[in-house]
Amino acid sequence: MDQPKIIVAVRKRPLSKKESKEGQKDIVEVQGNTVIVREPRVKVDLTKFIEEFNFTFDAAFDQQYTNEDLYQQLVKPMVQAAITGTKITCFAYGQTGSGKTYTMLGDYNVVGIYTLAAYDLFQLITNSIVLSVSFYEIYCSKLFDLLNDRVQLIAREDAKGQVNIAGLSETKVHSVQEFQKTVEMGIKSRVTGQNSVNQDSSRSHAILQINLRQHNKIIGKLSFIDLAGSERGADVVEYHKQTRIDGAEINKSLLALKECIRALDLNKNHTPFRGSKLTQVLKDSFTGNCRTLMIGTISPCHKDAEHSLNTLRYADRVKELKAPQASSSVDQLTRELMLPRQYIMNNYLFESPQAVKSNSPPKLFDHDNGDQYEDEVQMKPNRNSNLKDKYDELIQQILDEERALKKAHRDHIDDLIELVNDEMKLLQAVDQPNSDIEEYVDGLDHVLMLKIEKIMRLRKKLQQFKQHLMDEQDLAHQCQTHFYQKPHQN
Repeated sequence: MDQPKIIVAVRKRPLSKKESKEGQKDIVEVQGNTVIVREPRVKVDLTKFIEEFNFTFDAAFDQQYTNEDLYQQLVKPMVQAAITGTKITCFAYGQTGSGKTYTMLGDYNVVGIYTLAAYDLFQLITNSIVLSVSFYEIYCSKLFDLLNDRVQLIAREDAKGQVNIAGLSETKVHSVQEFQKTVEMGIKSRVTGQNSVNQDSSRSHAILQINLRQHNKIIGKLSFIDLAGSERGADVVEYHKQTRIDGAEINKSLLALKECIRALDLNKNHTPFRGSKLTQVLKDSFTGNCRTLMIGTISPCHKDAEHSLNTLRYADRVKELKAPQASSSVDQLTRELMLPRQYIMNNYLFESPQAVKSNSPPKLFDHDNGDQYEDEVQMKPNRNSNLKDKYDELIQQILDEERALKKAHRDHIDDLIELVNDEMKLLQAVDQPNSDIEEYVDGLDHVLMLKIEKIMRLRKKLQQFKQHLMDEQDLAHQCQTHFYQKPHQN
């Protein structure tokens, strides 16, 4: 029997000592491959009740399972397949603090999936196979090399459609100990870089790649991705501009990732790799002989119920991609309404606060005015798509213009240095005996005019960029105004 190309699993972490002391309740139960969330809710009349949600995945692990258990059941077969040429990709997805990094990296006392995979690889490979490691992160569409002082990298696609990350360092390792030291160096570089520029690790995707080479030819590839915190996607309605842009970019990459997995599982001829920087650099991992594992990590606390449900719904959507597509438009609408909150906020911006804040999908038929409510729900995506598209286009334009502005600024500095050298030559010439003062004046006037021209050109780009930042703020305000407006009373 052929192995599935995509496996979706969920892992629940235990309550921490701090959470237990705070009186946090464990609202998540794992029964076999089913995850049950029992969320405490309060009705309009202040009556308390418990709302139950059920999700079934390819595998589910509660707090009793260790990293070793998860690895042996799901990851080890994939590592073995990598030796025979299969490209392996493993994602960890969930809110900050839900156990993504613990699962991938482990801690001082527990080894993570990274190291467990390294142990098996060194036992399985022959002497002719060389193992090398690359480690980088993606923050707001920018790539940073974690094994080379956080040097910024550029991803380019060649004529054959292959995506290459120019300048990405690759470190050969010959033992598990060398592998661990290399990974630790990358983690430290990531932490240092984040502190120095005030970037939160949950806002970036960290990608560890292991290449298996034989006679200088790649015969196997493993990619382990610690995705940005899922709660950051909801930042698109936050006040702070950079936070909104970060959140929009995370949303874009997570949605693009889902679409690539959809195309992978359905064996589509076209896969939308260019949907985000994340999927672009992982293009090679999604083509040819490949297998993918997504691990959704969730918190058991009732205070994290919304984020846990968002993670489960995203993982459930990925899992649903493996099933035949439903033909019923009402079924399709129901599935869309069950998406994570941040997706709804991008696609159904005018939905009522009650419908969005509720963790259960709105009913398709209201007993008092069912037909009208159903019509309104089905019309909302069309009514809001223009605003969503406009915001997405503006965010992409801002990201592109930011890169262009910084390049123009660097070019401007280079040009000014050349003009300053020309000025120095003019001064040296005019100080010589029998110099021509008119030639000096004309030369200086020419240099000053060039300076003014270059300054105005750069300033024009800057003013345009500032205007688009203001436009983003106005558009984000419109989104918030419509999103939180009081629903129309029938």
